[in-house]
Amino acid sequence: MIMGLPEKLRRRWDILLPCLLFAYREVPQKGVGFSPFELLFEHPVRGPLTLVKEGWEQPLKAPKQDIVDYVLGLRSRMAEYMKKASKNLQASQELQKQWHDQKAVLVQYQPGQKVWVLEPVAPRALQDKWSGPHTIVEKKGEVTYLVDLGTARSPLRVLHVNRLKPYYDRADLTLLMVTDEGQEEDSDPLPDLFSSTEQDALVEGVVLADCLTAEQKDHCINLLDQFSELFSTVPGTTSWCEHTIDTGDSLPVKSKIYRQPDHVRDCIKQEVQKMLELGVVEHSESPWASPVVLVPKPHSKDGKKEMRFCVDYRGLNLVTKTDAHPIPRADELIDTLASAKYLSTFDLTAGYWQIKLSEDAKPKTAFSTIGGHYQFTVMPFGLKNAPATFQRLVNTVLQGLEAFSAAYLDDIAVFSSSWDDHLVHLWKVLEALQKAGLTIKASKCQIGQGKVVYLGHLVGGEQIAPLQGKIQTIIDWVPPTTQTQVRAFLGLTGYYRRFIKNYGSIAAPLNDLTSKKMPKKVLWTANCQKAFEELKQAMCSAPVLKSPCYSKKFYVQTDASELGVGAVLSQLNSEGQDQPVAFISRRLTPREKRWSAIEREAFAVVWALKKLRPYLFGTHFIVQTDHKPLLWLKQMKGENPKLLSWSISLQGMDYTVEYRPGSSHSNADGLSRYFHLDNEDSSVHG
Repeated sequence: MIMGLPEKLRRRWDILLPCLLFAYREVPQKGVGFSPFELLFEHPVRGPLTLVKEGWEQPLKAPKQDIVDYVLGLRSRMAEYMKKASKNLQASQELQKQWHDQKAVLVQYQPGQKVWVLEPVAPRALQDKWSGPHTIVEKKGEVTYLVDLGTARSPLRVLHVNRLKPYYDRADLTLLMVTDEGQEEDSDPLPDLFSSTEQDALVEGVVLADCLTAEQKDHCINLLDQFSELFSTVPGTTSWCEHTIDTGDSLPVKSKIYRQPDHVRDCIKQEVQKMLELGVVEHSESPWASPVVLVPKPHSKDGKKEMRFCVDYRGLNLVTKTDAHPIPRADELIDTLASAKYLSTFDLTAGYWQIKLSEDAKPKTAFSTIGGHYQFTVMPFGLKNAPATFQRLVNTVLQGLEAFSAAYLDDIAVFSSSWDDHLVHLWKVLEALQKAGLTIKASKCQIGQGKVVYLGHLVGGEQIAPLQGKIQTIIDWVPPTTQTQVRAFLGLTGYYRRFIKNYGSIAAPLNDLTSKKMPKKVLWTANCQKAFEELKQAMCSAPVLKSPCYSKKFYVQTDASELGVGAVLSQLNSEGQDQPVAFISRRLTPREKRWSAIEREAFAVVWALKKLRPYLFGTHFIVQTDHKPLLWLKQMKGENPKLLSWSISLQGMDYTVEYRPGSSHSNADGLSRYFHLDNEDSSVHG
């Protein structure tokens, strides 16, 4: 309004403001057809223009009226003004409504539906934001709803539909994802039934211990021949247990289907057809649908890139209630096996697929492809409670045989103190497996061993020894040649300096090499070598390196550099200090070095958790990283197939990702950086 004044008068706007407002109030309003003054005083106001006009013309003398006539005339004019104003306002509102309704759509909500609510931002009442989700309680009018806001002050509020919009649960956007990178052999969670050899189904495929005599080997072969039907490349079907999926009142989790390349369609069609022939899947009409992910097989035939698909059940797992069936304590099982003189281990053929799904659970495992909609009839890989169900099965099968058998999920072991007893024990365990309708993969069985690797430890012969791999990274650490490599080593050892007596004195020669005055290519002396060896020895012995305590929480610290990846498995001691259990590291291949930073960091986590699986599986643990984007690793979605594939491969593990600043992450950082730039062929065992 002030800008509407003539330019010469704008400087005097404060003086002219009453005149400006007077002029504004005598202009008729478009909606009602009258000016504010006319509606207030019920007669036209004599403004400046009216006074000028009266000065030019001969003013008309109004006839004199008594008070009664004036009041009656005023009332008549008031009624006439209100009648005309109401009529004009109604016409104006109808015109505005027609204009606004041209693109308007009536939105309706149902009780219990989740919605976003547009609310003012406190303390800025003129700013709004969408909050929620909130729940619709009931419909109050044509365009009003009673909404549960969940606040203490006003939990229930009636809101107009314009302040609401639908809330959609986060769902997977793709139904198919093809990964372009292979996986390590020990990190592949999927059963490879279709590439099994005949040897896997033959008793001759069982590995007999070299230390056995010819007579003992004959005893083994005769025993195994009695249970030849146990050994098969086809999963058995047990009636002793079935898997259920309790999702409560949750709505079905479903994903949209996207177009797929022709070669991918053929691959999926072949895999589904094979599973149909095995009876693993069947056609479905389920409202549930989880996305399919294609993963390369670790070893392809004839150099060809073969694909195997799995289903991403992370959405289903989010709404599944947890099965609290306990997983055995690994340390107790290891102690039990340690005193044995003879040990045998067995591996079931695709163990999960030998457990049937309940009728209610089958539709929830459904997945869609271009060729149709399917659901599993057996327990698939990747379900949240699959480990608990599998452990319940093996506990039931081996019930009464605990004195000479143990099972940690799919790791079944038989142990005895004499050979004659071992044959009897083997017969009882194999008989129990046969009664349960289970099958065994022959090539994964070992009979009559003196020592076996079980849950990350070498056990047997009255001994328990950690695998050398957990300290091999430190043992293989060669003397550094540059300041960067010295700092990497000191970063690792310095992180645990509180456990190393006189750390400052021992590390002094190495610290001197990192001075700005010293050359970047270090001059390695005898004192440096002595300090280097002392620190390596201290890192590989108590009190720095501790034995794992399975009743305490594990922490996995991971990091990646341009050269390699490293990780530290640790636990907190009685004083709340971080103390290492194992060190592992790995050099990146030339292809892996070209990955982006987040891909290298994610690979460090995935690789470390696969390597440390014997310590971690079946328990909740913490993953600590200095790369913030990895906080969303478990919910990883999008168009990066590598990250999605890695995230899915960990869906059976119970972990939480925590961010830790780089300044507090020097232990894992040092392990990832110690690889020598001039020694590409050196190998580090972890």
